[in-house]
Amino acid sequence: MQNKYINFLIKLGVLIFLFVILYKQLFLNQSFKNAIQHFKISTDGNVYLIYSVIILMIINWSVETIKWKFLIDKIHFISWLDALEGILFGITFSMFTPSRVGEFGGRVFALNSDRIQAIVSTILGSATQLVANISLGAIGFLSYLLVIEKFEKYTLSIVFFLALFLVLLLHICLFNLDIIATKFPKVKQLENIRKYIDIISLYSNIDLLKIELLSVVRYIIYNVQFILLMYYFNIEISILYAVIISMTIFLFQTINPLNIALIDFGFRGNVALFFLMPFTDNSLNILAATIFLWFVNLIIPAIFGGISALRFKFISEEQ
Repeated sequence: MQNKYINFLIKLGVLIFLFVILYKQLFLNQSFKNAIQHFKISTDGNVYLIYSVIILMIINWSVETIKWKFLIDKIHFISWLDALEGILFGITFSMFTPSRVGEFGGRVFALNSDRIQAIVSTILGSATQLVANISLGAIGFLSYLLVIEKFEKYTLSIVFFLALFLVLLLHICLFNLDIIATKFPKVKQLENIRKYIDIISLYSNIDLLKIELLSVVRYIIYNVQFILLMYYFNIEISILYAVIISMTIFLFQTINPLNIALIDFGFRGNVALFFLMPFTDNSLNILAATIFLWFVNLIIPAIFGGISALRFKFISEEQ
């Protein structure tokens, strides 16, 4: 009975904390207010672009649900509803942590099995997404230097080989993670965590390739969303430049070491301003597109994630 009360208090605390923080960020933040005001006056934009962005958000997190369920099913079966609720609460929980590391812990509250094992699988999925983001972002950045900045061939060659080395290194590490599991040093002090590291060996290279392909789909969706918002907010740019700059912006947003979801739209906005200002003299258009993307992809799912937490048992209620 006591654990039921504790669970109730945790759920209540999550909702209160979430809505207090959201209130401060959405209603007391001047940048967000400016973006909303600008959105209201942009009624001449194609409203179907906004509908498309929202639909793509649903597809985006649905793909992530598929990916996470695929990972967790290797440990034990999880229903689609539990997977979706885990994804949503992971977004909620990640909003208060640097680099969104809370996403790992947040998702596993949807499970009633060994949650540490699930965290390992979740980290593997996030690592694969990071590899995909950086690899494709590197292509975008190289295209930016070649097509837009028109770097000289010597400098571009150096950047190319550095990027190629990084991408290859990331993939070599990703597709050889099983070595960590099978050849992990048999140190007595590490025996307690060996069973969690062994989780990695459950995933073959084919499995990892499938996860990376799903990560690529999510990457494409995110960039398409941002490009659609560029056009909605009247940022006049060719489709080629829009794709290249979107990929470049996403690269620098991805490698931001202090990526705290509730406050990093300031950083996101500054990165977008740096790369898009040569194409428009209206910085508010850029900030509005960036903040709206942040709101659709993180804030809306986080609200549903907070609600979904009402079904979770954060601690066991069994006596």
